[in-house]
Amino acid sequence: MIFRDHQPRTFILFADDTNIFVIGNTPSEAYEKANQLLKSVQKYMYLNKLHINMSKCCYIHFKPKHTNIQQNDHDDSSHQLLLDDFPIKKVCHTKFLGVIIDDQLSWEPHITALRRKLNYASATLYRIRDSLPTCP
Repeated sequence: MIFRDHQPRTFILFADDTNIFVIGNTPSEAYEKANQLLKSVQKYMYLNKLHINMSKCCYIHFKPKHTNIQQNDHDDSSHQLLLDDFPIKKVCHTKFLGVIIDDQLSWEPHITALRRKLNYASATLYRIRDSLPTCP
């Protein structure tokens, strides 16, 4: 969920993944808009006999670093997203089109995951180095 003063919502579809970005002037407004939109999505899915895998559903609340919003409206514990009256899991980071993003929009989770993969590949190559053919 994005929280700023621009377009109210954006859908990004890729294969069988759907990402919805909702924008509000306050966290309460963003959550309210998102829940209204999720009701419409649920109705569409029901009418078209489609199913949403709730175990794969999650959301991130992107928060601006500097804001003049009242502190009590910034408390996420009072906000919740629901799909067909079931709460959607809130996460701090998730994979989006192959890139791991977090609620601070930093590169740290993605870099950490890449570092882990590269370390594994490097260790594997090191272990099999004697089995590899050498060039003359």
